[in-house]
Amino acid sequence: MALKSMTGFGRGSADGGGVCIAVELASVNRKQLDFSFSAPSEFAVFESRCQALVASAVARGRVQCQIKVADLNGGTGGVYDVDEVRAVAENMEKLAMETGLENDFTLSRILALPDIVKLPVARLTEDEAWRLVETALNAALASLVTMRATEGAALKEYLEARIAALRLLREDVVRLAPSVPLRYKEALERRIAELDAPIPPGDPSLAREVALCADRSDISEELSRLAAHFDHFEELCNGQEPCGRKLDFLCQEIHREINTIGSKANDANIARIVIEMKSALETVREQVQNIE
Repeated sequence: MALKSMTGFGRGSADGGGVCIAVELASVNRKQLDFSFSAPSEFAVFESRCQALVASAVARGRVQCQIKVADLNGGTGGVYDVDEVRAVAENMEKLAMETGLENDFTLSRILALPDIVKLPVARLTEDEAWRLVETALNAALASLVTMRATEGAALKEYLEARIAALRLLREDVVRLAPSVPLRYKEALERRIAELDAPIPPGDPSLAREVALCADRSDISEELSRLAAHFDHFEELCNGQEPCGRKLDFLCQEIHREINTIGSKANDANIARIVIEMKSALETVREQVQNIE
């Protein structure tokens, strides 16, 4: 499974029984799969089936499913149920005779009653209606998945470029890290000289202080974990499973290591690189929010 975006749109349609069924799917970012359904009342019974079909192809995102019905013959496509009109007229006439009241229930008033006018979709059986909906939904779903995959490919290319940039910044830190204790030693010696309080020859205090600085500023473990996180990030991008949530968590871990490097190194040059790394990582985190 290629990397997929959570945003996309798809449309499909199917004709039959004098009607055209159109299904539109639109998806946006969401932590979980969130399904929204909108359809004429005749199709409300299909909501759970539509949700199951969408869930078979989409792992995350808010998906809005809208079903529209059009009459292939134009207009409303309405026809009158003659038997029902006749039954209503007979019942009204019988009621008038039994009550002794005038029967003023005209044909126009009968035709205004609900369910007297039957739209073509109402003449479809449930199985016939579902076959049309299923066909249209599958076409819309295929279009949606294709669009999400296309956007996902562009996201993957962008993210890999950002991770490559972060790797280069990490290498800059690797080159600077060994010199941090040496620069600290030089600065300490300058301060001592300014105080006009030279350290006696053989006094181990300076060496001890530099050793403590080297221990406090040791960022080798953080740099190693950072490299491993970058490798893991690329593995997820090239994997076969939806990875958006894992990439989001991994970004948090990367941010934690970068923060620790900045605080432990206590070096101006490394601090500048850390700021660049945080800026690059922020763009990665923003785009990861779009990944399924």
